[in-house]
Amino acid sequence: MAYLNVEGAIKRYGATTALNGVSFSVAKGEFFTLLGPSGCGKTTLLRSIAGFSQLSEGRVALDGADLLAVPPHKRDIGMVFQDYAIFPHLTVAENVAFGLKARKVATSVIRDRVAEALATVRLSALSERLPAALSGGQQQRIGIARAMVVKPRLLLMDEPLSNLDAKLRLDLRDEIRDIQRTIGIAAIYVTHDQEEALAISDRICVMDGGSIEQIGTPQQIYGQPATRFVASFVGTMNLLSPEAFGLPAVPGVAQWALRPERLRLAEAGATEHGASGFSGLVEHFTYLGREAHLTVKAQGHRLVAQIAAPPPDLAIEAGREIRLSFDRADLHAFDAAGRRVRTGLAA
Repeated sequence: MAYLNVEGAIKRYGATTALNGVSFSVAKGEFFTLLGPSGCGKTTLLRSIAGFSQLSEGRVALDGADLLAVPPHKRDIGMVFQDYAIFPHLTVAENVAFGLKARKVATSVIRDRVAEALATVRLSALSERLPAALSGGQQQRIGIARAMVVKPRLLLMDEPLSNLDAKLRLDLRDEIRDIQRTIGIAAIYVTHDQEEALAISDRICVMDGGSIEQIGTPQQIYGQPATRFVASFVGTMNLLSPEAFGLPAVPGVAQWALRPERLRLAEAGATEHGASGFSGLVEHFTYLGREAHLTVKAQGHRLVAQIAAPPPDLAIEAGREIRLSFDRADLHAFDAAGRRVRTGLAA
């Protein structure tokens, strides 16, 4: 059943509409991600749920109760910020305890809950350290522990990993997901990083221009994009003209699309049943070990191909003509408005 309900959320700033009738629901214990480019409305939406920004229109309900009628400090929501927002003059334990002290929780309860929260984020041994002595990843874990220790009904995270280097991002995103599963709390996570969203989410809400483009599982968002925007924003997508590479003209199809990993190197003159083959000139070749990337110019299109597990000696110089093929069943079709109208063509 739905635990958080957002219905018809509209936010206007003068003549600018930041949210345009956004509606979605989140289940109890679900990890729900708001994904989109800068300015798409995802942070505005998160802040509206937290109470830091008031909606112009719409309704937000948590566990059946109207959340908009409750002041921010009484919404019982944990928030993890992009910039850590921790107090440099307080120890790790004191930072985590801050929200409990503000709620006038008993000292003995504070001690036990802080210890539990620090153990969950693996900071028990650093409880008496000052934040300046810790790494960026450890400081962000303080923010997570502080948000969790008050045992909120909902956890909100606004780009919590964007200030970390690539290796720390990978490590901490898995930790955040593990922590969320351990405590069983509903979480809404904001990011512009597509790979991050795919890796940690139960469901993803892709936004653009203040509206929702698609809500679905990571597999649905990547494998069955509802719009051309989703197809191009989440991962890489080759966009093809309606009759490119000998494809048949299909009523209602304004554009075909194909993921780079669905293209493969083919023998000259060979085309398998149910596949289309074509020749093109290599513009760029990049060998990355477990995969190789090719940029190929063919029939007026610039295509990206991703070759999995390439032979160790694979090297293709720029200007060389190669042949690529793809299964027509892997194509996505979009209409003139950018909506997906079908997937694949029969062999």
